[in-house]
Amino acid sequence: MGGILNLMKSGSGKSPFLFSVFFTIVYIGMSFRKQNYLKGFYMNKERLVKSIILGILMLVTIWFGFRPVIQGTVFRNYLKMIRKDLNFDDFEYATIVIGSEPEGIASALACARTGLKTLLVTEDSDLGAYITSGKISSMNPQKGYINGKRVSLNEGIYEEIFGKFSIGFSSREYETQIKKLVEAEKSLEVIYNSKVTDVEIDNQTLRAITVENSRGKFTYKAQNFIDATLDGKLLKLCGTPFKKGSEDIGFREFYSPVEFNFCVTGVDTEALRKSRKTTNFLDDFQLALLSYKKIKPNTKIVSPAFIILNESEVVISGLQVYGVNVEDEGALKAAYKEAEQEAIMLTAYLKNVVSAFRDCKYKEGPADLFIPEYLHYEGRYTLTVADIMENRSFEDGIALCSEKVDASKFTKDNLEYIVVSPHVYSIPLGSIIPVNLENVLMTGAKASFSSLAATSAGTIPARITVGESAGLVSAYSFLNQISPLEILNRPEELKNLRKYLKRGGVYLEDFSEYILVEGTQERLVDLPVYPYIKVLAEYGLIAGGTDNDYRLDSRVSQELLAVLLKNAMVKMAPDFYTLEMDELLTKYEKKATLTGETAGEMILDVLGISWEEGKALSRMKEVLPSDLLDDLGKEEPVTMDVVYVLAVEAINTLKH
Repeated sequence: MGGILNLMKSGSGKSPFLFSVFFTIVYIGMSFRKQNYLKGFYMNKERLVKSIILGILMLVTIWFGFRPVIQGTVFRNYLKMIRKDLNFDDFEYATIVIGSEPEGIASALACARTGLKTLLVTEDSDLGAYITSGKISSMNPQKGYINGKRVSLNEGIYEEIFGKFSIGFSSREYETQIKKLVEAEKSLEVIYNSKVTDVEIDNQTLRAITVENSRGKFTYKAQNFIDATLDGKLLKLCGTPFKKGSEDIGFREFYSPVEFNFCVTGVDTEALRKSRKTTNFLDDFQLALLSYKKIKPNTKIVSPAFIILNESEVVISGLQVYGVNVEDEGALKAAYKEAEQEAIMLTAYLKNVVSAFRDCKYKEGPADLFIPEYLHYEGRYTLTVADIMENRSFEDGIALCSEKVDASKFTKDNLEYIVVSPHVYSIPLGSIIPVNLENVLMTGAKASFSSLAATSAGTIPARITVGESAGLVSAYSFLNQISPLEILNRPEELKNLRKYLKRGGVYLEDFSEYILVEGTQERLVDLPVYPYIKVLAEYGLIAGGTDNDYRLDSRVSQELLAVLLKNAMVKMAPDFYTLEMDELLTKYEKKATLTGETAGEMILDVLGISWEEGKALSRMKEVLPSDLLDDLGKEEPVTMDVVYVLAVEAINTLKH
């Protein structure tokens, strides 16, 4: 019986079925055994026993037999078994992954677990990547709403990596966990300190890569390749077109703020642990840091937090440097120095405002700044802010995400500027297939997302889940001898791929979620003003916050429309934004309530159209084509929804 119990605990692909067989034999034996029981009570008792055994048999079979199949355990073991007959040359693989970032690790593990020969190439000497170099010490899975229920969207390999860390982790703990997972996969090879220097492409198919290291120059072939590097090193070599920073909305060399996580020692961590049990301690800690008066003009503190490393050390996160050109090494060095100076002053400030930090001192910063955003490569489909705002479920969805779209990179203050906070949406396969390649996949924030959409879809938990899906897509492609692009273009293959991803451990569910107008049951997408909201959101010009409240019915000031027109012009029609235009709008920046007539005067001035006193509104209605302005009165206060209409229509008229 002890052996049977061990089979139960193991959860392996074979043992559940053996366990079920055992109970089946017992059940049959009891059925055919001669009965010496009395009728009545004993007959009922016999039936009861048989029913209990049958129930146990069914439960065990489902739990230990079918469940692992659904989750992918038996499935992966089966693939390993049937793929033993595959013969690869020494320098030939099913999939080659470039980059040891966590999304690259996820890709390599997912593919290798199918039993397919997989290669991971990294320029580093270890597998810590930006988690280690950026001193990232905490990670939380994304939570989304699916059919009204709040669920975790990052399972599978994400859970294997970070699930064992209850609160936070050190660099050593992360690297140990990654090494353990990688070394467990016999189908996975890793080559360190190696750089991809050349590619061989034939008719949109990448055939081989050249890798250089201290041992020489080598050529590796594969059916599929995955670029998991931060800046798209492989994609650059392949000539995939890209946009820099926020180029898609008018700011070519403007990137998300770089992050500086730093370690403080001499902290009373025991006091911190006790204080953390109080419901408002973290709020108090954040408030203290947000009240700090920074000394460097380009630094910001956003969502500050700390993680206890040991008896006396904590890692503090939330310090950022704004407006850094991440492709300029000199700018990065200057940003690091600026951030470190701020961190030292911030540490001194903490000594006086948080009792647990009274004896603390600055210990060290990260090896490198964490850079959330580099380039955005063009894919078969570009994920937009509108897709996120509409909680879109793609037919080719390979991962789910719920992270907010954050435009605070355009502000110097310490507050988040949340454009939209989705319930849930899917990241499509088309966004990770480059526009010029059929058998290459790209993971991370560099995938085909708009620059603002990338602040959501490019967050680390999403990167890891997309990375895992990319590895499984590559495996599916190899097993079926069909390119990722062919999968994308065949609806039936997409259905099969979805089943495959779910079996492999990726969380995917059907959903139908909509953002509702604050205080109503109206869907935002159904409002006449939604097309205007969508345009402004795409450029990060409006903010709904965590509650997605766009204050549609609220009255506004003259200043609000003037500032919105300025910002909209800078991003949507930069050629028309001049010093004269700035001065023209500045004179309208008043706190007075905006009326229809004043709005007409402002819009006509922007368009360079003359107007008569008291007739500006009627003249504006002749110029701007929107029916949503028909009911606007001269002395009537203008509400926020009308302001959205005015801003978009004015810019469109200006451009055309």
